[in-house]
Amino acid sequence: MIWRPIKNRLQTELFKRGHCVGCTKSLSTAHRIPHSTKPNIEIVTCDCRRIYLYNKQLNEYRRATEKDL
Repeated sequence: MIWRPIKNRLQTELFKRGHCVGCTKSLSTAHRIPHSTKPNIEIVTCDCRRIYLYNKQLNEYRRATEKDL
């Protein structure tokens, strides 16, 4: 199971840089929608259809879950 720690570090680094973990495109050019209930959160949809949440205050991305949407 050596792959799991490498994968987690790689995904963390991509999130820090603001890139999609699937296609590695920059999320700054992705489609953005304001979250309906949280004003400091944006829903970001990448070209590869992965959905992320962007926290404006913390300036960080994370993968969206079903509960978030």
